[in-house]
Amino acid sequence: MENPINQSLMPTKKLKTNYLLIFGIVLTCFVIFGFGGYYLGKQSSKTSDKSKQAQPMPSPTTTGGNAVSKLKTYKNTQYEIEFDYPPNYTVSPGSDCSWLINNQAGCLLSLTLNPTNNDYAPKASFWLLKGINSVNIPGQVSSINFDPQKRAWVVNNPVSTPEVLSIWDRTKSGQEIIKSSNGGSHSSFRYYIIPKYESDEVAIFSIPESFRLRCDNFVNDKPKEAECNNFYKFVIDQYNNGQTTIDTWLPENYLNSIYSEAENIVKSYRQVVK
Repeated sequence: MENPINQSLMPTKKLKTNYLLIFGIVLTCFVIFGFGGYYLGKQSSKTSDKSKQAQPMPSPTTTGGNAVSKLKTYKNTQYEIEFDYPPNYTVSPGSDCSWLINNQAGCLLSLTLNPTNNDYAPKASFWLLKGINSVNIPGQVSSINFDPQKRAWVVNNPVSTPEVLSIWDRTKSGQEIIKSSNGGSHSSFRYYIIPKYESDEVAIFSIPESFRLRCDNFVNDKPKEAECNNFYKFVIDQYNNGQTTIDTWLPENYLNSIYSEAENIVKSYRQVVK
């Protein structure tokens, strides 16, 4: 006959053995996965460090201060004048001053200022003139000239009394600047008048304010007409959400954008002191 006490102890021993076996398996798994995770983590960290080392350093960006230091300077030693302009501008000789003065002997200097690399955007201009009383800036309705009796620059309009223009600002060298606008059915310009009364000379900058692009002017030159139309489409897409304008006027924000530095150019104008 079997001992009942021994029979009751056997299951307990088996249970203890099973628990120890399970515990050992679990512990072994923890050790294996622990070391595996640690190893993979180290490898991942090394790979990440190598990746960071392999990435190129970002190029330094140009700040406003650096941009200012890269300004170019137009100098004319004959007339002892100069002004600064951004590097994207091209300054080249203009045709003449017949737009402003009848006596071409008074046309000392004419320049064209172009901030773009195409032939279809309107250009800015600079003139240096001799004979202040002879200067006349024409428009479709009004004109701007110097009134010797008032000793002031005025806007003449046939339907109203002349408007006296006040000093708008001064150049960095202290010369007064008179600012006004004038134009017609195809364009208008902002005019910056810098007189030098003691020598009877006046410098004038004209900056495009509005402009009607006439690609139909190139109807006999199909390649140029196509280029002009492509330019118009580009400007409309970039500055007017792709919506065409009435009579193909260029969007105002386009002109404001390409001539955003124009007034800084005007204010930098100065006489060269020898």
